[in-house]
Amino acid sequence: MTAWHEYVGVSHIHTTDSDGTKCVSEIIKIGQKTGLDFLFFSDHMTLKSLHLGLEGWHGNTFVLIGYEIHDQTNKNHYLAFNINEVLSGELSPQEYVREVKKRGGLGIIAHPDETRVLPQFPPYPWTAWDAKEFDGIEIWNQMSEWMEGINRFNQPKMFVSPRRYLKSPTPKTLKIWDELNKQKKVFGISGVDVHAHPYRFGPFKLVIFPYEVQFKSLRTHLLLDTPLSRDTKIAKKQIIDAMRNCQLFISNYRRGDAKGFSFYAESKNQMAKIGERINFSDDVTFIIKAPQKCQIRLLRDGTIVSESVGRNLEYSAREPGIYRVEAYKGKKGWIFSNHIRVE
Repeated sequence: MTAWHEYVGVSHIHTTDSDGTKCVSEIIKIGQKTGLDFLFFSDHMTLKSLHLGLEGWHGNTFVLIGYEIHDQTNKNHYLAFNINEVLSGELSPQEYVREVKKRGGLGIIAHPDETRVLPQFPPYPWTAWDAKEFDGIEIWNQMSEWMEGINRFNQPKMFVSPRRYLKSPTPKTLKIWDELNKQKKVFGISGVDVHAHPYRFGPFKLVIFPYEVQFKSLRTHLLLDTPLSRDTKIAKKQIIDAMRNCQLFISNYRRGDAKGFSFYAESKNQMAKIGERINFSDDVTFIIKAPQKCQIRLLRDGTIVSESVGRNLEYSAREPGIYRVEAYKGKKGWIFSNHIRVE
């Protein structure tokens, strides 16, 4: 079996630097309390906390600070990391995607196919698909799915137990993601999109999605070739490189702790983990191991080629393609891997 080092955290966090309700230091303490290895912050159109020197190690939790860009119509939201200054708010999506790439940044399309029901909360979908230089895409955004499912009849129960109603990435987003990966590597990541908004519902005061609740929902699992360095610059490069190389999977912690999940391909002379490539031969076998019983699906080019119920699945590849795994508990999505390429 191939060896890797797994680190678990959350992406797409907002703070009081923009429209969140807690500062970075407070949120870091919550992340530490919930046992997270990393936190990715992305406030709207600001890098204030980066310039305050808050990126890096905080105890055993690594903090990466980027920001969320949008166009002049407040559409086409884009998470940019490994960039040191906020770009002009007058740029088009095509321009800021290109500029982030030019500056060595890492760019992620946020909530790409968002739709919403309540008219007072408009959607923020991605429409600039002619921009080509992005690195990743949020295949599952918690706030988006919650907003898409809420209506005036189910608000009370949705407010009280938001994690319960997380189902899965949308088929539309998964299809877009698979199609993109037929052309080049585009990593799929989850986003909690947490703000922890206070809200009054009749006589009751609620906080919609407190940070601690969000941190126990959609999680990102990075698979590194070597342990994270305690040197901030080296650790940051390790994290950025792992994402660029699609060495990750995502999970819904509400359905169970997915730490320890493994998906790899092997033959007599080769081995490849998530995000890697393996040459096609008659003896390429995929091996999937889940930490708990679930429904496991192996997909090639977006189509299911094998599935089973249990903790393990093995499959002999019959043809080249891009392969990934989905795991479900009941009808609820639990684990979604990035691709292994058979060439």
